[in-house]
Amino acid sequence: MSMLSSSVNAVPKKQVHFISQRDAECLSPIPGAAMISITDPDKSEARLGNWDFLYRDSFYDGGYSENTINTMKGAFRLKYASYIDSKQAQDMVDYLAKLVDRGVSQVYVHCYFGVSRSGAIAMYLRDNYGFVENKEITKPNLTVLRLLQDPQRYEALIQGFEPMPVVARTSFHQKVLAAILAAVRFKG
Repeated sequence: MSMLSSSVNAVPKKQVHFISQRDAECLSPIPGAAMISITDPDKSEARLGNWDFLYRDSFYDGGYSENTINTMKGAFRLKYASYIDSKQAQDMVDYLAKLVDRGVSQVYVHCYFGVSRSGAIAMYLRDNYGFVENKEITKPNLTVLRLLQDPQRYEALIQGFEPMPVVARTSFHQKVLAAILAAVRFKG
């Protein structure tokens, strides 16, 4: 009987706690645990102390989709520069994978209110690595979640609206001059 009760009361092996910035700033660093800190671009970094594993990023709690990109066209990157992008998503995915590879089993993640951006990251950890979240995920930021699931999801569409780089054209006279110089070097 004691074996059954101990397994029922067992603490999950991998936990993700998504919390508000205020709660994160009140939390003392936990040995061996990681803190993922997400702040708004126009706000100061959270005051968090010396965590063994600390990852910081900054992007607004907003979203976009294929529709938004198609509507904004070439202005998309400028207008949505402060939202999560494919590079930020890939960097976070890589960092989370390294945490898991190192055996980190306690991850704390905060955003301002501790609901949507942090909830999306908690959902990603739950769905991809079996972490158990500390509370119900009710309003995850779907753009953050989709980009964590596939960092390149929107990149081709975005790039399709960006101007092509200008390739320098070589004039006829430049080609003739290059041919003459090559012939002179060959003979010399």
